[in-house]
Amino acid sequence: MEYFENEQIEEKLYDKRVSSFLLKYIMKYKKYVFISLFLIVIITGVSLIVPYISKVFLDRYVIKNGFIAYPNKLVEEKIFNLEKSAFIFQKISKSIKLENNTYFFLQSDLRFFSKKEIEILKANSILSTDSFVLIESRKNPNNQFYQLISKLIEENKALGYNDRYLVYENYYKKLNLNQMLILREYDIFLIFEIVIFIIIAFTIQFVVTYYQTIILQKLSQFSMRDLRSDLFSKMLTYEVSYFDKNPIGKLVNRVSNDIEVLNELFSEVLVSLFRDIILIIGILIFMFWQNIYLALAVSVVFPFIVVITILFRVKSADAYRKVRTVIAQINGFFSETISGIRIIQLFSAEKKNYKKFDSINRSLYKANIKQMYVYATFRPLIDFLRWFSVASVIYFGARGILNNTISYGLIFLFTQYIANLFEPIGDLSEKFDIMISANAAGEKILSVFEADVRTEKDSDKQILAFENQMLKKSRYESYEKAIRFKGNVEFNHVWFSYKPDEWILKDVSFKIEPQKTVAIVGETGAGKSTIISLLTHFFEIQKGTILIDDIPLYLIPYNILRKNLAVVMQDVFLFAKSVKDNIILNSDYDEEKFINVCKMTHIDKFISNLPNRENEMVMERGVTFSAGERQLLSFARALYYDPSILILDEATSNIDSETEKLIQDAISNLIKNRTSIIIAHRLSTIKSADLILVIDNGKIVESGTHFELISKKGIYYTLYKLQFEPI
Repeated sequence: MEYFENEQIEEKLYDKRVSSFLLKYIMKYKKYVFISLFLIVIITGVSLIVPYISKVFLDRYVIKNGFIAYPNKLVEEKIFNLEKSAFIFQKISKSIKLENNTYFFLQSDLRFFSKKEIEILKANSILSTDSFVLIESRKNPNNQFYQLISKLIEENKALGYNDRYLVYENYYKKLNLNQMLILREYDIFLIFEIVIFIIIAFTIQFVVTYYQTIILQKLSQFSMRDLRSDLFSKMLTYEVSYFDKNPIGKLVNRVSNDIEVLNELFSEVLVSLFRDIILIIGILIFMFWQNIYLALAVSVVFPFIVVITILFRVKSADAYRKVRTVIAQINGFFSETISGIRIIQLFSAEKKNYKKFDSINRSLYKANIKQMYVYATFRPLIDFLRWFSVASVIYFGARGILNNTISYGLIFLFTQYIANLFEPIGDLSEKFDIMISANAAGEKILSVFEADVRTEKDSDKQILAFENQMLKKSRYESYEKAIRFKGNVEFNHVWFSYKPDEWILKDVSFKIEPQKTVAIVGETGAGKSTIISLLTHFFEIQKGTILIDDIPLYLIPYNILRKNLAVVMQDVFLFAKSVKDNIILNSDYDEEKFINVCKMTHIDKFISNLPNRENEMVMERGVTFSAGERQLLSFARALYYDPSILILDEATSNIDSETEKLIQDAISNLIKNRTSIIIAHRLSTIKSADLILVIDNGKIVESGTHFELISKKGIYYTLYKLQFEPI
């Protein structure tokens, strides 16, 4: 025996149907969607711009190495073609101007030129062969600065250009720490400013992330609330046959767990996926824009990432499917064990059940270990490729620094971008799990919405057809008065089967006059309860006609039919509400009517003994009440509902003799002035019925009053003798 739902868990990461279905609910709140996406752009922008600003500041105000440039010599020397000369002239002209035709070209800007071009520029004195460190000062520098820079200029260790100074790099390196701090006072002040700027940027990112999370969660919860409501409403409209074929646990799981998985898909994956895509594209653009060679060095690992990701996707899907299957087994077996714990203990089957549970538990352990190995391999491999990329950047970057084609800031930029680039890739392990779960959950929810069953929803055409039938027969003055049936019931050559060609009812015909009582008896499985299910329109017949007040059953709207029918069953279902709420149920409360109903059904004595009387809360399914008390409550419910047709389906089974007397009196009050159909194994309860139908193997084989059937000495007579003659 298997202890889990026989459903195939899909391995697909993406299903267009599920996404379109989810999008329909999300786009009901477009404002939240667009605000959330806008805030994501801001968050991503900060993640992109802060490393770039840091790189620019590092090259411009921290590592201020560079060369003196004379762009006019490009025109005089004519070393390059016109296009190349114009490009170099433009780049130098945008650098730091020292005086007319003299510029300071930062080493970081040499990335625009090749190694050979740099050598040609130096050989033709367009760039100085000596390297300098740029010193900038405030408007009113202190005396220490003037004294030190003046000394360096006098010793030919520095050059002065208005408020900018160039110190030869080889001399700058020989300065002590105190001298460096004096010269770099302005840069230290700017470092403080840039730190404040970065703090402000990350503060903005924090605030934006906070509001984006709030908005996203609101959007997600609103959408899931609507989806949950629609799903529940849809289930309420399905015929009973749908619930016969689908276990309760499965449907509860759709409304609760599966919708929560979709919520997780949206809040944790789809939005972060959008953010990650923007971030990755932005990082790649910035990388190739800054330095194509370092970008290519990083890109070498991309094919390996793709291969590892594909392998992980296959292996993780297989591991996930195995884990979910075994979890379903263990949940099903555990639920069955708890439900049947009394039987298990009575038959001393504890050890056998424990061994079975232990076996499933070990399977779950092995499946989880297998899944753990898959996930434990993926992330370290991604981390290895990340550090390999960092190592490549450092290696090629160091060579570029020696060749003056790469700056320190550029290496810093690439290492930061690599960290941001690989973070979402490393998170793929968690996203795969959520996406696979959500895809399976979405398809299961869709299967409920798309179930191929007729819903119990009254269409306008159906109501109009019913109204026309009522008025055409001139039995009622208006549609409103037709809501109350007279109670004429007729089965005309009815055939019915749950499965094709396996007939439960075979050519059943009978007629019940208004306000008469009819009893249906027969062996278990003869088809008695099926007749009730057909009359309440829980199923469709295959042949014949069922009429109520001469109107075909299929023309009667469900809301009118159910207002005229009340069914009291053997297994009484009580809701976790008060006793009063269980009796009035879907009706308006009328105190006088409530008191009268309680007296007529003899439930008043029981209610008076409760601590909170009619306001006493009923435990789940009324487990704290006896079978007789629950039965009397169901009679009170039916009488308060005041139907025109009453059905008692094995309502007196499993009742003690004392309670049976109360129930018999309650039944006599119930059936007054209404059409009543009683199905009973206890023949003593139906002696006074106006008509008794005996059904055998799906056919009505005998009919008549109690005394008529006894005199025939047929099946009814045999059943009666079995119950009342001593053994």
